[in-house]
Amino acid sequence: MNELNHLLLAALTWPALAAQRVPEGLDSRQTPLPAAAASPLALPAGDLVYFDGTDLWHATPGQPPLSLLHLPTVVFGSFTLDVGAGNLLFAENTTNRLWLVPLQGPPPAQPLANIVYNYDAARLGPQHVLVSAKTGGFGTPDNDLVVLDLQTGAVQQLASLPGASGPVAVADNGDVYYATASLAFPTPPGQTSVLRFRRPVVDAARQQGTVLGLADADLVFAGLDAAADICLDDDGDLLFTDWFQNTLGELNDVDGPAPWRSAPLLSYGAAAGAAAVQFLASGSAPVFEPFQPVGGTLVVFETDFVATSTLRFVTPRRAQLTPVGPAPIPSGNVTLQVVDGPANGLGLLAIALDATPGNGTFAVAGFEQPLHWRLVLANTPLLQPAPFAADGTLSVTFWNPGFVVPVPATAQVALLSSSGILGSSSAQVLVFGP
Repeated sequence: MNELNHLLLAALTWPALAAQRVPEGLDSRQTPLPAAAASPLALPAGDLVYFDGTDLWHATPGQPPLSLLHLPTVVFGSFTLDVGAGNLLFAENTTNRLWLVPLQGPPPAQPLANIVYNYDAARLGPQHVLVSAKTGGFGTPDNDLVVLDLQTGAVQQLASLPGASGPVAVADNGDVYYATASLAFPTPPGQTSVLRFRRPVVDAARQQGTVLGLADADLVFAGLDAAADICLDDDGDLLFTDWFQNTLGELNDVDGPAPWRSAPLLSYGAAAGAAAVQFLASGSAPVFEPFQPVGGTLVVFETDFVATSTLRFVTPRRAQLTPVGPAPIPSGNVTLQVVDGPANGLGLLAIALDATPGNGTFAVAGFEQPLHWRLVLANTPLLQPAPFAADGTLSVTFWNPGFVVPVPATAQVALLSSSGILGSSSAQVLVFGP
């Protein structure tokens, strides 16, 4: 690891390195990693963790990276997982060791457990982790899901599923999601399915010591070409890395009765693609959808496994409403402008002669996205429709008759994209003058 890479990582605010475009209503930035980096993890505070073959590095903004774990020989890293209480779970599948690593040190002297050909993991409560692993070896027809006790290192088999190792994710309600992987090589297209084990089924199997199979799972979605890694966002959507198509795909509403597949969130073509995906929840009301207020962050590990490794951070980007001209707004024509809206979409300007603060979040029938809306606009606002231009801008002009005593008001624009995405602009307090 050379010093230049350390200095680059210390910044943690590197601008975008490539022209990869995210869908409208989203923003993205990139942070470079060393070319040999693997098993990266973004932490909520802005720190990064990555493995370079021998060391697990912790990079904090403004400080040199710190080695949390040093291994005497080069191994292949499987995953790094934040397991809470200031600890990480790091795994490698060259010698099949899993380490419980304190972020504040000192480095652990011994591995927590050995799980043969460990592949992926997700938290299963404060003390347990669910690990996907080919515990019987490459020659066996099934992959296992095993529960690892973070305090004792004990392992309990939970499920045995046909195929190669697949990724695993656990929803907030405890449901377990698993993406299958074909044993065939080369992998035929359309052979990957997403399965779900309901929380009560998982709890019963753990208590009774039984091993779950395909018959115990719900089929969420079938016919994907590949899903090397998966994660769940805060809106009930499942993101998956498709190495076959070199895309980051999305299954919407996987916790509902009719999950559906949308267009890829990211398409890489011949560029370095998505190898892993992680979601950092914010705990606030906004959900991870286009044209929403900023909330959670999708973190995508992009690599060609040779010379390029980066982390891409994707967040919602809300349209911004601003008045044109002086304040207070004099009598005559008034122009309001919106930027970062949907190309060729539809806008609906709402104005109320009331500047009382307060925001509401409203579910609108037929739309996946909620509407974030000022409460004073929910009663008797003045409404004016207007189209967005191809560059995502909107301009609305109306007449201010003039007020002897300046009158405060609130303005906001509801928006609808050409693909049926609902959103809203930022709200703006205006003052109408004489």
